[in-house]
Amino acid sequence: MSDTVAPQASAASDRASQTLHRALDILEAVAEGAHSLKAFEARVGLTRSTTHRLASALVDRGLLSSVGRDYRLGGRLVQLGHQARERLGLAEVARPVLAALSAETQDATNLGTIAGDEVLYVGQAPGRRRLEVRHRVGDRNRVRDTALGRALLIDAPPERWSRLFADDPGSPAAAAFFREMEAARQLGHALHLDDGLDSIRCIAAPIRDASGAIVAAVSLSSVPQYMDEARMAELTPRVKAAALEIGTALGFNPARLNAAG
Repeated sequence: MSDTVAPQASAASDRASQTLHRALDILEAVAEGAHSLKAFEARVGLTRSTTHRLASALVDRGLLSSVGRDYRLGGRLVQLGHQARERLGLAEVARPVLAALSAETQDATNLGTIAGDEVLYVGQAPGRRRLEVRHRVGDRNRVRDTALGRALLIDAPPERWSRLFADDPGSPAAAAFFREMEAARQLGHALHLDDGLDSIRCIAAPIRDASGAIVAAVSLSSVPQYMDEARMAELTPRVKAAALEIGTALGFNPARLNAAG
């Protein structure tokens, strides 16, 4: 029995695949700010009639919405996004990324979310150092005391920062925290460089979901003998890349955030 595919069937399959790719190109174009048939034509390289047919099919399926000649992402995409997020849990998505970062650097990685005024550790990958900073899943720390906490609050208004120091608003610790938060907001990541009581060095970056909101943060932690300031600067882009990789898996599109900013 021959497995040869008839030329007509193969050609039909190729056309169907091309049509699907063009439809997906239109969805991506809308996500990146294109809202008219003319803009779609430039993106997909098809005639006006074919582009209109594809856009109309996407509207019919709820993947696009249209008001007059203006096209926007449809409500069905939101539903699908929520379903995907529910089925792809944060910790599950982050686990291989944390493991890869720990294997590459030999230092411990952590995944944290915010719980009131505390960081809740929801994921972790151990390091391979003789001395290392260890947190267990389920551990908590005060937001104000950690780089993870500062990364989680990068988008928060200063009033939210102030509430962390309601008991001592004028303290040196509060002033230092505000300086650190302003730096974190400017840089897009947070650092912890304590050489005193806890002797911890930590780099943390926020993780954003499909809406662009910060939903978690990832950190790389070590002790000063393994992580001096030069190494922190070297590893910071890697930590931010790990946070972006997790966020992208959750549906985050950095192009949309940049456009909004």
